[in-house]
Amino acid sequence: MKPELSSPDDAFAPLRDAASAVARNFGLAADVQQISPEHWQRVLAAVEDRMRLRGIKMPEDWRDELADQMGRFDVAAASRDVVAS
Repeated sequence: MKPELSSPDDAFAPLRDAASAVARNFGLAADVQQISPEHWQRVLAAVEDRMRLRGIKMPEDWRDELADQMGRFDVAAASRDVVAS
């Protein structure tokens, strides 16, 4: 069962915050849901680097879960299709 977005047990809150901050720092004015797939990949790489520097262990399939939580359903679905092939 996934925690609610406002739940104190929400392990993805730091990831969502980092993704939003990274997109802003990259100068991407659009919402995270609207940036191009190429920019989204750059955001994910930067989020991974930030979490690693902070010593935060990333959950399995964190990229797909973060995409879902950030409203990037097209990207998450596409990556699951590639894995399933």
